[in-house]
Amino acid sequence: MGKIKMFFHKLWKVLKNKYFLLIASVILIVGGVLIYMEFTKPVEKSTAVKTEKKKETVDTRVPSKLMGIKVEPAVNDKKIVAVVVENHPDARPQSGLDKASIVYETIAEGGITRFLAFFQENEVSEIGPVRSARTYFLDWALEYDALFAHVGGNQDALDLIGPLGLQDINQFFNANYFWRDNSRYAPHNVYTTTDKLRAAGEKANYPTTSNFAGLSFKEDAKTTLRPQTSSATVHFSGPQYDPVYTYDRNTNTWARSLAGVPFKDKKTGTQIAPKNVVVEFTGFQYGQTRIAEQTTIITTVGSGRALFYIDGQQVEGTWEKADRKSQTVFKDSAGNSIKFNPGQTWIDVIPAGNTVNFSQT
Repeated sequence: MGKIKMFFHKLWKVLKNKYFLLIASVILIVGGVLIYMEFTKPVEKSTAVKTEKKKETVDTRVPSKLMGIKVEPAVNDKKIVAVVVENHPDARPQSGLDKASIVYETIAEGGITRFLAFFQENEVSEIGPVRSARTYFLDWALEYDALFAHVGGNQDALDLIGPLGLQDINQFFNANYFWRDNSRYAPHNVYTTTDKLRAAGEKANYPTTSNFAGLSFKEDAKTTLRPQTSSATVHFSGPQYDPVYTYDRNTNTWARSLAGVPFKDKKTGTQIAPKNVVVEFTGFQYGQTRIAEQTTIITTVGSGRALFYIDGQQVEGTWEKADRKSQTVFKDSAGNSIKFNPGQTWIDVIPAGNTVNFSQT
């Protein structure tokens, strides 16, 4: 106990020493200042860069059936629509052909050509002028399992629509799905849209999808492998109806002209320029329907010679269609299936004795 008292006595003497008190005071003041400075100094912003991990996007698109372009799978489920479009000089320029997936062109009567335009990938707000049906158009519409839109038809075609099971949208009985353009005179003034035609098909309880396998496609040829220039003139019946396709090396397309002028869309002003052109040579006969109408009878089922204009080149080959509903098979002269470039295709069907003038540099 005595030792403890002595310790506290000595401690008290130290604490009373003025020098100790001074040193302790200085330590407390300096420490307080340092603590204050530490807690009040500005916080430096971090220069570290935050790296966000990007989410990987998966391309769910697939090649489309008719054009081979990349589309969402739902596009391939859309109903294919086929529309008869006329090519009388008074019907030009037409509407919607620049957005068609595939266009057939052939002779109706009197050397006047007519089109059957197929639509799937693109929605089109104006198609026309829409004209009347012919028997060969029925066979091509059946091939694509398409809605078939037209304004009446010759008697042979009308007689076959029911028995062949066409998914028919005749303007005579579906006027609400067409309209007449008052800036043109009849019969060159009937128009429609892809939306209207699909709505008409649904009302008629036709299938909402098309059972069509599609064409075969490849990648465009590299620019270095393309010719500088090419040109093909398809002879139907004369200068008013013989299209000229001029190859564009940069776009790998065939710009179409007719009667000496660029063949353009009425609404957009775009010149028609398909990626692929096919010429089918087949049998043509001229006769009359059962009510004495002039008509053209075209061989659509069977096989024959074909020319293919792809990547600026002319390729010899064949076409073959087993029956009215079968898909046409295109092959080169070696028997290999033709593969098309992604984009629009025009199919010109001409008499077997007619010619195509082709030049290339």
